[in-house]
Amino acid sequence: MKTIIPRHGLADFEKMQPLTKSKIIEIFGPPDQEISHENYSIQMNYEEKGLNFYYRISEKEKDAPIITCGFVSPFEGKTEDGIVLNKSTMKDVFRICGEETWLTTDKSPYWWVEESGISFYVPKESSNRDFPFKVEDHIDKTIIRMTVPLTYREEEFLVNEDGLLIRSVDEYCIDGTLHDPIIDEERAEQICSKCGLILDDHMISMEYSGERAFSKAERQRRQTHGSPVNPLIPDLQMATMIDKRATMPDNLRKAIKWDSRYSWKQRNMIQATSEIKRIGELLNLPQHVKVYAIKLYRKAFTLGLLKGRSIRAMVAASIYYACGAEKIPRTLQNIVKVSDSTFHQITKCYQSLIKELNLPSPTISPKNLVSSYISILNLPHNVEVTAGKILDKYEKIYSLSGKDPKGLVAAALYISSQLNKIKISQTKISRTVGITEVTLRNRLREMQKFVRNKKRTTSKNKVEKKK
Repeated sequence: MKTIIPRHGLADFEKMQPLTKSKIIEIFGPPDQEISHENYSIQMNYEEKGLNFYYRISEKEKDAPIITCGFVSPFEGKTEDGIVLNKSTMKDVFRICGEETWLTTDKSPYWWVEESGISFYVPKESSNRDFPFKVEDHIDKTIIRMTVPLTYREEEFLVNEDGLLIRSVDEYCIDGTLHDPIIDEERAEQICSKCGLILDDHMISMEYSGERAFSKAERQRRQTHGSPVNPLIPDLQMATMIDKRATMPDNLRKAIKWDSRYSWKQRNMIQATSEIKRIGELLNLPQHVKVYAIKLYRKAFTLGLLKGRSIRAMVAASIYYACGAEKIPRTLQNIVKVSDSTFHQITKCYQSLIKELNLPSPTISPKNLVSSYISILNLPHNVEVTAGKILDKYEKIYSLSGKDPKGLVAAALYISSQLNKIKISQTKISRTVGITEVTLRNRLREMQKFVRNKKRTTSKNKVEKKK
């Protein structure tokens, strides 16, 4: 029995990233059939093996990356958490991973839930016997299909691998059709005209706001329900608070006890957002950098990158990448000092983020780090100006790839101090910046050659002008 893992599908595919159509054909041969779905994707179906691979129609045929890997009978597999295909039920999934929203599409024969990068499917009933939807009628059904997304796609939150619009169980009426909403202006509510369910309440009237709305979409877009959504606040859903000291039957007391418990996903996001806020305050990071970091962390959580990794290490890696992408001068050593994770743990998570999310590696300009070390070393402003000019000239002549920006800053500060006749030792600069003296001397050799060449050219120009 093989193990189904997030992000790769199978352990054999982990070494063949990115997984493409040509690589699948090399391993399994030509598919039994190829099915086109909604002008969106093509399904490579291997019926005898119980494998399905999807790639986008818009991609090149041979090099098309596989976007989703599916497993059905007769394939025998299980997840790392022990959920077995064709044996475990949806109750086992909720018990191990926590409860999630039931999802489907209008033409899909399945109900499914998404948990840490893997989707678990149970069959639908024939006709409209699935509605009104009751959890107890579906939770004991056997998992007959699993899918694993292999690439991150912005539209994956809207459509599935077949290109069909994903809908949650809350969008359907009791007869199996979508809700037909109408607006009760007196009560400020949006109600389904078929089942009477209140879909939205306490709506904001746009009648006297000075803005005119000519359609339902414009009215919804111009509604103002208070402050905008803050990504740094974890989504804990709606909850009802009941006084636990009041007299009540044992069944209700037990239900209140279980309702007050957070799922694993909610606990994870609470810990991550609090850690980002804590590090952001200690490093004095702007709000947009913290928002960038939590969005990056949520992408990593959706793809299951947290498996086997520390939450705090992944948070620190997300903050370090966000600082580099937003051009905020913070070194990895600065983040390690305020984090509970080690240098090695953060770098491993950082490399995983860049590799799995296909992110460009940002670079920190050495010039942006000069001012912080100037204040720590208590050097005058003219040293900062001279060091900035030296680094500007250095970047135009030499490549910065593969070189620690702290070493370049330390060398520029030492040369600038000498040019301004300020005595400071190499040991003091290297310890303050956080590098070894060997690294400082190596960068000094390069920059001293550059400074000497600069002096020679300027002296030659002065001689030529005098002549």
